[in-house]
Amino acid sequence: MKKLSKIGSILLAGYLLFWVLSLPGQNEQKTAVTTTSQRSPFAQSNPGGQTENAQIVVGDPVIPTLSQPARDLPLAEIEIFLDREINPRLNLNGNPTAPTDSGLPNGLDSLLEQQANAAPHAPNAFLTPILNFTAQDYTFVNPPDTVGDVGPNHYVHMINTGGGTSVVIYNKSGGVLAGPFNLDSLGSGSCADGLGDPIVLYDQAANRWLLTEFSGSANVLCVYVSTTPDPTGTYYNYAFTTPNFPDYPKYGIWSDAYYVSSNENSPAVYALDRAKMITGQAATSLRFTATTLSGFSFQALTPSNWEGSTPPPAGAPNYFMRHRDTEVHGPTGYPTEDFLEIWAFHADFITPANATFSQIANISVAEFDSSLCGLTSFSCFPQLGSTTTLDPLREVVMFPLTYRNFGGYQALVGNLVTDVDGTDHGGVRWFELRKVGAGAWTLYQQGTLAPDAHSRWMGSIGMDGSG
Repeated sequence: MKKLSKIGSILLAGYLLFWVLSLPGQNEQKTAVTTTSQRSPFAQSNPGGQTENAQIVVGDPVIPTLSQPARDLPLAEIEIFLDREINPRLNLNGNPTAPTDSGLPNGLDSLLEQQANAAPHAPNAFLTPILNFTAQDYTFVNPPDTVGDVGPNHYVHMINTGGGTSVVIYNKSGGVLAGPFNLDSLGSGSCADGLGDPIVLYDQAANRWLLTEFSGSANVLCVYVSTTPDPTGTYYNYAFTTPNFPDYPKYGIWSDAYYVSSNENSPAVYALDRAKMITGQAATSLRFTATTLSGFSFQALTPSNWEGSTPPPAGAPNYFMRHRDTEVHGPTGYPTEDFLEIWAFHADFITPANATFSQIANISVAEFDSSLCGLTSFSCFPQLGSTTTLDPLREVVMFPLTYRNFGGYQALVGNLVTDVDGTDHGGVRWFELRKVGAGAWTLYQQGTLAPDAHSRWMGSIGMDGSG
């Protein structure tokens, strides 16, 4: 029986908050290297866009442990409690000030009409699912953080429980091949005490599975890489120490690394040595931070996740993104447009001093409104049959930020939430960016989905091989 599942929700939340606020930074066994990073032209303290000194933190090699086969793990016992909150998003940047948001020009999102008048879906659009079966049920904790990914022969589903992450592995007929088991049953040390916030990704190029959560007893990212293409088999367990609690971790697969973002004292980004991890060797991590945005107390970027059989061009960096509502974050003078920031992370595990992380673009998009029940509230949107309102997640580009290389061009597709009419009415702002050859990233298309009075948010966007 998991220890954490026996602790009341109030004690757990209180302990976690005290621990995050009082724990000193854990930089031991780390090497700091000074490098140069290009700041955003819109950075409040540096509007001219000059370079600044940024510090890369290089983690010592992490030696993995080898797990038991997932198919042989004992079934998890899910204890039933009254609904309760676990792993709440954390305000780690105080209560920053921001200008009063003046809302949208003319009071309405300018893309609503365009979206409503869009041509009907293509004949080959996604209409009827190829597979549709029941996965894990609600475990009486919120947020459930339901995630899953599909490979050639399997579907892996993970969800929060009161004692960390529960995993079930299915075949493509919906049959259960393994689980439910606790993800931390694959771990050791602090990773034997997982706390949830899971991510699962299928690494198509390596034909491996990546399963993750954070530790409940240390500032650690627990990362599991399957030793074979079979997700029911054994895993290499890596425990990457972070200097702060790695809140809201999101992952992206790239040809040279696994890239990670988290909400820490500053927006943090990591590169994990993928080549070493898929072969079970000792692996290091590289860490940078981005500048913070005024107005938001929760700060995180989103890494791009490579999909498809064509890899990114040789030497291409991984792209991280966030959005900038100029009425909230500045600068002034942009009443009819806002911006998507692109940051490029180039990892170099052989010579870490050569690694770089810098902002490379501000992409102009139609005006959006990030003020949803203010700028810091985690309670906003109503839900049917309840007086409890829901987190708008206004601060981040939604996971995943999907990347594909079509040969003639590269594409990034993503989405975020926006107030479409100034009444805390959420809609999904989506976008596609393209890059041709050595050219810059540019906006290809955009839209806002809000077809009725209900709020829509926390979208998930993808693109198949046909674009």
